[in-house]
Amino acid sequence: MRFLRCLIVSAIFAATAPAFGGTEASPLTLMGESSQFVELDPQRIARNTRFYDRRNHPTDISAYRGKVVLVNFWASWCLPCMAEMPSLDRLANDHSNDDLAIIPISIDEDGLLAAIPFYRRLGLQNLDLFVDPTGETAYSDRDNPRDAEFALYGLPITYALDRDGRILGYISGLVDWQSDDAADFIDRLLEAGK
Repeated sequence: MRFLRCLIVSAIFAATAPAFGGTEASPLTLMGESSQFVELDPQRIARNTRFYDRRNHPTDISAYRGKVVLVNFWASWCLPCMAEMPSLDRLANDHSNDDLAIIPISIDEDGLLAAIPFYRRLGLQNLDLFVDPTGETAYSDRDNPRDAEFALYGLPITYALDRDGRILGYISGLVDWQSDDAADFIDRLLEAGK
């Protein structure tokens, strides 16, 4: 009897599971050192809040429409960020010729003055460099005084966006972006919406 109930519940779940990319699919999964990927429901299109590139020119998420995007928030003083960034740098190198865009954004208040030495110290060569020193894009204050788009539930934290700019979810904490789980996660993101 218990087996039959489990079978019925499984069938109902499979029939009502949310569609991803227009086809029925299981939820996106990715495990980090301290957490797992959290899918957002409802999903929403990311607003075009500003952050700045290595020349201190403003940009926003809309520049990446048509690509799958990982927005990674980090800080130079964050030890897990130091551990994660080299694998994110290798991921950027591995996907330099496809539809994956990686946007690492420093939240250091000193902006480029903190971010550039951090990149040099870790030998990061494949990642673009972006900063959000005034909290226009990310926030950790409950009041969110600048009306920033992305909540910082911890550092590092990575948000996944689809090709239309829809925020699919996030994972907070250290992720090994060279792991098999991360490769499967990225492949699923890239396959969706093709």
